Amino acid sequence: MFPPLVSHTSPRALVVLRVSRGAGPPSERDIRARIDADRARLGLPPDGAPTYRVAGPYAIELGGQALDEYVAWEI
Repeated sequence: MFPPLVSHTSPRALVVLRVSRGAGPPSERDIRARIDADRARLGLPPDGAPTYRVAGPYAIELGGQALDEYVAWEI
């Protein structure tokens, strides 16, 4: 009845980074390191200079600790 949904886009890295509330965003070096690690988990080749976007901060509490959460993804 309905054709199966199949994605033909290539996988991209997506990471969540948490820092202490008010500490400011993660450094570019930290973001790139986490993206590179996610690319490796996805079986993608290393990309020395991925282009990425960052969203956040989103205030969360985890285990009684106040954190700011950021999401970064390669484009």
